[in-house]
Amino acid sequence: MSGAGRCREARRPTLEWLVVRRLAVLLCVALTLAVASSVPVAQGPSPAPITIVSPQGRRSLTVTTVNGGDYLSLDDVAAALGLTLRDDRVTGTTTVAAGGRTAVLTPERNVVSAQGRLVSLAAPPLRQDGRLVVTPEFVTRVVGVLLERRVDFRRAGRLFVIGDLRVPRVVVRGEFAASAAQITFDIAPAAEPTVTRAGSELVVTFAADAVDAAVPTVPANPLLQSIRPGEGASLVLATGPRFQSHRASVQPIDAGTTRLVIDLVAAGADTLTPGAPAAPAPPPPPAAGADPGPAPSLPPPGGVRTVVIDPGHGGEANGTEGPGGTLEKTVTLQVSRRLKTLLEGRLGLRVILTREDDRTLDQDERAAIANNNRADLFVSIHANAAVRPTVKGAEVYYLSVDRASLESRRAIQQPDALPQLGGGTRAIELILWETAQLRHLEQSATFAALVESALRGKVEMSPRPVQQAPFRVLVGANMPAVLVEVGYLSHPEEEKTLTSAAHQDKVALAVFEAISAFRGRLEKPAQ
Repeated sequence: MSGAGRCREARRPTLEWLVVRRLAVLLCVALTLAVASSVPVAQGPSPAPITIVSPQGRRSLTVTTVNGGDYLSLDDVAAALGLTLRDDRVTGTTTVAAGGRTAVLTPERNVVSAQGRLVSLAAPPLRQDGRLVVTPEFVTRVVGVLLERRVDFRRAGRLFVIGDLRVPRVVVRGEFAASAAQITFDIAPAAEPTVTRAGSELVVTFAADAVDAAVPTVPANPLLQSIRPGEGASLVLATGPRFQSHRASVQPIDAGTTRLVIDLVAAGADTLTPGAPAAPAPPPPPAAGADPGPAPSLPPPGGVRTVVIDPGHGGEANGTEGPGGTLEKTVTLQVSRRLKTLLEGRLGLRVILTREDDRTLDQDERAAIANNNRADLFVSIHANAAVRPTVKGAEVYYLSVDRASLESRRAIQQPDALPQLGGGTRAIELILWETAQLRHLEQSATFAALVESALRGKVEMSPRPVQQAPFRVLVGANMPAVLVEVGYLSHPEEEKTLTSAAHQDKVALAVFEAISAFRGRLEKPAQ
């Protein structure tokens, strides 16, 4: 063997050396895994369960979060709804069956064959910890086909409603003072509520199969500790140490909504005035759609008796979204509710919100609500957004018109004459939807200036605080109308401000003062 060959032979590792090296590597890996397993892993809160409400009863399903989305065990869904599952190891598919109807799914694929029809899903079924998990969309779009029943997923309430069950949406809000509290339940569609006292709790039971409730967090106060779901279609109010008694009243809001108001009274208190100013209590306003009728406390004809407040967006229309996730539709409803409370409590006006909860309305519907209720003022509440995040401040708008619209305005000022039964004619006013706001532009401009002036004393205004714009929501309003942009959600600091109760109170108080001043102008006797 040559010298070079001997050198290569000397460098060749021996079998014993290879074995020792392999053992050393395995020992290092084992130590690493042991150390890693001893380090605690931070876990977020478990997602709230999703409840299935069906004619057979209620069942809660555990939710797993995968890639930021909610997933349900298909085994749990099948057990709750009487489905059968069959896995095919050869094809890797799973068949879901109910009453002779079948659907075939493949993990990791977002297309499912349901009764021979392809259903596309936003997220596919997955294998998670040895089990098959699916999204709520799978239940609504695929399981609904198998059951031949409507499956409605109430995302906010985390409910599946199977079939034609009565599950109204219940929106709860509260107002609190030292000696009284008022809890309001808006129920849509209407379901008769009953209130019973059980020890230190009040139980509100609805004539329904279940409730889809939006329950707020109760602030610290001596009258009410919490509101929580109860058994069946009920909500439970856990009262506080100062609670002594309660009063409940039910009133219709419109054809499809009922309002329950529960007043909680502290020991030794005689009145119910949460948040109300020191002023005589006005008579209760008529229900939406009713004729307000003459009343001594109401302003004379030509004044302001009915105000419609329009919380912008709602339902599927979120509006603009701030960098912190704040939705315009949420801010507008909060401000509108505060303004409604002020107008009813301090001026005794009839006040109607175009939406009381998170529902979808188109622009013309909002103006139609004001027209149908013979409103004297229309105020649409919005929050703004801009490409540049430095833009901020409140703004007030009234309708802008072009030359053609001005010609239409001249035309609508002339009444038409229609023949009467028995002879003769009668003059009537025909108001086209597209020109309804034109006759009120001067008063709308005056009202907008009053709103801007009142806001300027309380909140920051934009460099152009009063503007005109062709907003569709203002076009059909047959009364003075303005749109108030309460601020810019696109501005990070202003987004935080707009979510604060104190700032929302300032905005509501400013608009209230403007309405009061506008009413005073209309009622001032001519000199």
